[in-house]
Amino acid sequence: MVCSFTALDEYFGVIPSPLRFERFEGDLVGLASSVDGLTFPGLPYADAVSESGGARVLYRCFDGGEKAAYPQTRLARLPGKNAFDARGGVYERLFDASPAPEAAAPDLVLFEAAALASRYSYEPSAERLPSSFSEPSARYQRDLLELIVTGKRPEKGFELLLRAGFVDEYWPELSELASVSHSKDYHPEGDAWRHTMETFGHRKAPDLLLSLGLLLHDTGKPDAVSSGGRRFDGHSELGERAARAFLGRLGYPKATIDSVAFLVRYHMLPAALPRVPPSSVGRILDDPLFPVLLELYRCDELSTFRGPDGYYEACAAYKAYLRNSRNPYRDSDGKRRSDALHRPSPRTI
Repeated sequence: MVCSFTALDEYFGVIPSPLRFERFEGDLVGLASSVDGLTFPGLPYADAVSESGGARVLYRCFDGGEKAAYPQTRLARLPGKNAFDARGGVYERLFDASPAPEAAAPDLVLFEAAALASRYSYEPSAERLPSSFSEPSARYQRDLLELIVTGKRPEKGFELLLRAGFVDEYWPELSELASVSHSKDYHPEGDAWRHTMETFGHRKAPDLLLSLGLLLHDTGKPDAVSSGGRRFDGHSELGERAARAFLGRLGYPKATIDSVAFLVRYHMLPAALPRVPPSSVGRILDDPLFPVLLELYRCDELSTFRGPDGYYEACAAYKAYLRNSRNPYRDSDGKRRSDALHRPSPRTI
């Protein structure tokens, strides 16, 4: 039966996370004999993991106890029924707005607190968070990151991790954003960290690639220098390198790294699209990820005072490019093809 954050997603009607948590009624030996292809990475929140066809299932064995720091994460849905197993007083705690952890390993407390804050209307007490924890594995960090960024309020989880010292220690690419001050004329929301957190509130859906792109789109700013009137000259290229290093360290597959790197590298392009010849950037416009890039630009713009006008102009330029690319009598810049004069009219064929 599904349990933990998967069950909570179903109970509260939240868009499911990329991770699926399942509870096994038995011990680890029984689980290993029932499910093929398991790995046992020693995670504080799961006893075993199965990865098949890109789907990740995290199993918790229920043999008299269960891995949980917060009672809410003991929730499970009964198989084949629209009902939940909430043994141990879980129902009474589901609507506790400020849940407190029970005795558990610090790594588990931090993991569950950040996910609860990001995905639901919970405000875990910062005073009850651990101040020290063992060095997390790449899998732990990746699972934690995905639960946070695919939640409705990622900024709550990231702020919690920042206060606990986790971001400074293990995700320096993100913590350095707080050192980047922004001009109030362009970014009234504050420094680059605050700006990044603000972008999540403008997503239409918590898509993983889009969310990772938003998280990392300005990670080049701490190393960028002012040049030619541009305060953060080259920050897109620097950000691409930072994003590749960050995601690679967390064990992401190459396809995901390349996709997020594309979003970070070209996140400034939509702003210039109405003023550049489309043929000069045709390779980028033809990429299947360009609509996601436009959505990232929309979230980025709406996080400032500028509003959506630049986004609408970029969309109009993109639609014109697609229309002209399909027109046999026009080139991608909308100019009439020189050989079009010699083509027979469709009416005479």
